[in-house]
Amino acid sequence: MLVLLAVVSLPAAAGVLTLTNGDRVHGTLVVVERDQVTWNADNFGQITIPKDKVLSLDTDVDLKIAGHDGPCALAGHLREKWELYCDEGSGWLIDFPAIDRAEPYINFVGNPVVFHGNVNAGGDFEHGNTERDDLDVNVNLDIRSGDFHHLVKTLYESLSTPDADAQEKYQLSYNLRWIFAEKWFAAANSALEREEARNLDMGTTLGLGMGYLFYDTEKTAFSVESGLSSLSEDFINSDLSDNQDKHYTAARAAVNYRYKFGLGPEVYLDQEVLQSVDSSDDYQANAKLGVRTPLVEGVLMEIAYYWQYDNTPSLESEKEDTKLTVGVGYQW
Repeated sequence: MLVLLAVVSLPAAAGVLTLTNGDRVHGTLVVVERDQVTWNADNFGQITIPKDKVLSLDTDVDLKIAGHDGPCALAGHLREKWELYCDEGSGWLIDFPAIDRAEPYINFVGNPVVFHGNVNAGGDFEHGNTERDDLDVNVNLDIRSGDFHHLVKTLYESLSTPDADAQEKYQLSYNLRWIFAEKWFAAANSALEREEARNLDMGTTLGLGMGYLFYDTEKTAFSVESGLSSLSEDFINSDLSDNQDKHYTAARAAVNYRYKFGLGPEVYLDQEVLQSVDSSDDYQANAKLGVRTPLVEGVLMEIAYYWQYDNTPSLESEKEDTKLTVGVGYQW
């Protein structure tokens, strides 16, 4: 009975959010994001406060900070710095306004997997005076489990006309990010590709690198990445590929950016550059610039511009390819 009374008398996890105007809001922390703090107030329920309105935050629950596997305890504030103590070692200071995400550790452990994605299809089908069939399908998956981010992308394109055989393109890529520090991540990238228009029967890419995550929220994300990749290419017609290396190592650099406007549209840019370490003339680059606009909940329209450049293409192939697509998709 004494043990039961002692357990019942324990206070619930609580905290105090102090605002710059002097208000003190008692409650519990829900999540800290790049631009705001979500707080479950005892008297008002869940509220969202811009970070620049927060003077201090005190909570007695352990926190999950990116790059630290174990829980961290908030010991106090020093101006705009948090003083944290984690299982891995002694205390350290972290810049509160620059934190992209901090949440109660129990929430992190209880909800380990976050799943986002979108599928988009578009095409141009003309029959009569003009005969043309053009189909484009994209599927993008973003699966997050703790500090590990799994990015899966697939692409299928088919173009056929009465004057030429159908030309198809298949692409599958998988990128893994391990966020081992607050902003830094280790990256592994892989891809399989077949593109008949470029005389590519099968291309494979395997690479490792490092990246820096400037920010990653529901509204916006920006990261850069660099490393080394091993490329292997088999060609449909070997007679057209005399000037191309079948196996080589390349330095890789990539940029990923995304921004969602308040009214709903989202713009994004994914760009990659590969430079052979053996030949300065052997390099290629690709980019995708797009806009996604919601139509109804979950359904969106997407306009995308593709740009691809290969400085040493197969004979009879152009160095530069561009394409503009308009399609409808679903996002979750």
